[in-house]
Amino acid sequence: MELCFKGAAKEVGRSAILVKTDKAKIMFDYGLKPLPKGVDFPEKVNEKIDGLFLSHGHLDHLGAAPLLKNIPVYGHEITSHFARLLLTDTLKIAKQDGYDIGYGEDDVKDLQKNFESMDYEQTVNIKDESVKAIDAGHMPGSFMFFMEKSSLLYTGDFKLEDTRLVKGAKVDIGKVNTLITETTYSDRDHPDRDKEEKRLIEYIKQTLDNDGVMLMPTFAISRTQEIILILNEYGIKTPIYIDGMSASATEIINAYPELQKDYNSVKKAMQRLDVRYVDAPNRKKIIKKPCIIITGSGMLEGGAILEYMKRLYDNENCSVALTGFQVPGTAGFKLLQTGQMSINGKEVKVKANVKKFDFSSHASRTDILKLVKKLNPENVFCIHGEKTEEFSSELKELGYNAYSPDRKCYKINLDKK
Repeated sequence: MELCFKGAAKEVGRSAILVKTDKAKIMFDYGLKPLPKGVDFPEKVNEKIDGLFLSHGHLDHLGAAPLLKNIPVYGHEITSHFARLLLTDTLKIAKQDGYDIGYGEDDVKDLQKNFESMDYEQTVNIKDESVKAIDAGHMPGSFMFFMEKSSLLYTGDFKLEDTRLVKGAKVDIGKVNTLITETTYSDRDHPDRDKEEKRLIEYIKQTLDNDGVMLMPTFAISRTQEIILILNEYGIKTPIYIDGMSASATEIINAYPELQKDYNSVKKAMQRLDVRYVDAPNRKKIIKKPCIIITGSGMLEGGAILEYMKRLYDNENCSVALTGFQVPGTAGFKLLQTGQMSINGKEVKVKANVKKFDFSSHASRTDILKLVKKLNPENVFCIHGEKTEEFSSELKELGYNAYSPDRKCYKINLDKK
């Protein structure tokens, strides 16, 4: 077997792993990495792929998928809807910012036509290999993929612990020969979830008590809905609005109530809280009174959040809650580091309060180590992280044959199972 790392090697983003058996060529994910102006794609694939398996509906795992033409695409049905939402938005941003992304609307439509839905525990046969989908616990419809004959597990993004939105991964497949694992948080554990939720709720209450607006730029898919469930748990009583792509993503997730940890929990929470969608004409109106606004672009890179920031950045009574990882170079990262951001082309000091919270749906360091020890693989490839070299060295000290792969191919001896 040969593993070719086309992306996610020594970096977070643009996941793309090509696995070659004697007869099959299988691609796991084909994502992109957003840049301030443009995107980074994985390395090109110059050979015929027998199947593309998408682990879940985030751009860093599927954003380049339309470039792989005329091949079967496998994933959970909900992932096809997320793909359409994200890829359409990506085309829109590319057009607005004036760069060529390499594919168009017809390519996105072709991807949808070629999509074949899988469910948890379902197996797909690809020539001399069979690929099984396993719940990854990352978000609704997220998969790990297990190549049964080659005994290879690709984790995609995963989480072993439950969140409010989804149950954690339960990986019961016995010993694995080769493990390709994400290592986004290989150097640290997440803070206690209950304490982090309470810290957020206190921040919200302080803002509302000061007659301020609470802006919550979140990742539209899964993080928005997680925040809704937290607000519901603590019985927040104030107008709550969802704007931008977060609204579309919420509608998709509400259409799949069975994928939530508690059946239909998001829709029920929205009804209890009287959460409302808001469109552009009403943005100016709703910020005249204290409220919570949840909107997409968790790193402040575009969308509706910028319209709100233009109006509220200099208001000391208002607050911003960043609820996810901020990639270096993004507007969110800059705001945390300097307290400044670009408004109407000018660098301004943000007077509104800004705090970051960790509600990650990625595995913690403890989770990753737990998975490795449970599966006891012959080979471990550490990807999708900024500390892959350090973590693979740690695993070597524990007796594992571990790698921090470069963007190249590696041959695997399957006799050692």
